[in-house]
Amino acid sequence: MLTRAQFNNLDYRRHQIDTLKVFNDNVVEIVELEEYCVHFESAARSFILTVLLTVNFPNERPKLILSPRVRHCWVNPLTGEVEKAPGLLNYSPHSDLGRVVQVVIREFERFPPSVIKNSATVSSSNLILPLSINISHSLDNINTVGAANNTVSAMQQQNINNYLSQQASPHESSLTTSNLPNLSTLSLDELKKLDNDPEFFNDFIQEMSVVQQLNEELDSMINQLEYIARENLNKEGHLVELKRKLSDDVNTLKNLGEKCDQLNKKYLKKSDDYAPQHIRELLQIAVSTADTECERHVEQFLNGKIDVQTFLQNYTHSKKLSSERKAKEERLGQQLHALERAGF
Repeated sequence: MLTRAQFNNLDYRRHQIDTLKVFNDNVVEIVELEEYCVHFESAARSFILTVLLTVNFPNERPKLILSPRVRHCWVNPLTGEVEKAPGLLNYSPHSDLGRVVQVVIREFERFPPSVIKNSATVSSSNLILPLSINISHSLDNINTVGAANNTVSAMQQQNINNYLSQQASPHESSLTTSNLPNLSTLSLDELKKLDNDPEFFNDFIQEMSVVQQLNEELDSMINQLEYIARENLNKEGHLVELKRKLSDDVNTLKNLGEKCDQLNKKYLKKSDDYAPQHIRELLQIAVSTADTECERHVEQFLNGKIDVQTFLQNYTHSKKLSSERKAKEERLGQQLHALERAGF
């Protein structure tokens, strides 16, 4: 185990390891503060992602090694190390280790990579073996290496045993309840054929009750999708009719909107024409016009263009109009002043 002096920040290193356990399931501690394994499955195949923390971590990015080796743009096919994951390429001391590992596992779960042949950490037959066997096999390898290098302590071995007792047993018991066939009943030749003959292996998988159940569920889902598709086709005519009605309503609304705009313009014009202030201005113009007519009649009489009777008749009429309009204008002005003083 590394000493405290070998770490730049031991507390922050522990915090990063805590994020690894928070954001990911099935995390097994191999060497405290140095090496961890994360088990996951993709396309019914078991994988183990080994997380190696160097002496300079978290200032230096961790090493992620995938077993078995796969063909993927993020993975070095020779070493199995994940090198080109975005979280690793953009890694900084402030990155979360748990999120970096989570993104890598999600990528392999969403897009299952192809396994390189002769990459024998998890063989093709492990598709039908319990999870505990795969984990035990991997942990046996880890224990062997650890014993040779004296790096795995008794406490670390106890942590592995506790993980097996908590995780492997329930999964194993659920898989052996008639979901998976008993391989012990097969002969050696059948087992070899199962391992070497892909067609025999596929037939063997298809005869499994769990696969048959999945096929039945798939058929049921296909039938349900076909029924929904037929229902959608039957409602297509009704939807087209509703769309046509909606288009007509939109056109009607557009025409009513245009008509409303025209009427609103007329209303505003009428409102301006009949506004009290505008009427007062028109009365003032009319008074001025009547006074001008009176002056014109006087000038015509003085120039001898009209006789006395015509002058009196025209002058009296124009003066009467001027007086009436002036009275109306003055009365309207008083009313407007009164409204203005009242705050209207």
